[in-house]
Amino acid sequence: MRADLTVPVRTLGWAAGLAVLSGGAYWALLGWDTQRDLDPATGSITGPWSAWQVLGLAAVVGGLAFAAGRARRAWLATFVIPAAVTASFIVSASQDPDGDGLWPIGAALVALGTVAGVVLVSFVTQALSRLR
Repeated sequence: MRADLTVPVRTLGWAAGLAVLSGGAYWALLGWDTQRDLDPATGSITGPWSAWQVLGLAAVVGGLAFAAGRARRAWLATFVIPAAVTASFIVSASQDPDGDGLWPIGAALVALGTVAGVVLVSFVTQALSRLR
């Protein structure tokens, strides 16, 4: 008897696609920008990211979560997307020579925020797609 490997192979394909696309989106939108800006009037340092970069990443991650929910792979998205985005953040932030050493706190916040967003979008989409 031959086992049907279609389901595991498709799941692996989805996992790889979600990981590559979400991790790639991080590097394309946030990973390259390490420039902090100093306001000469106040002396405060801002950055390195602009609002459009963070919103762009949120849009890509939301789109991936939506697609995974429509494909009824919300659980997969809940683990893969936050892991890829958080791992990308960790690599980027831990290598920052101007960093203050607080990247583990940032990584925890990135993980929590990404999980919350992906769970909301993917599971709502999955539930709505089942109603059809």
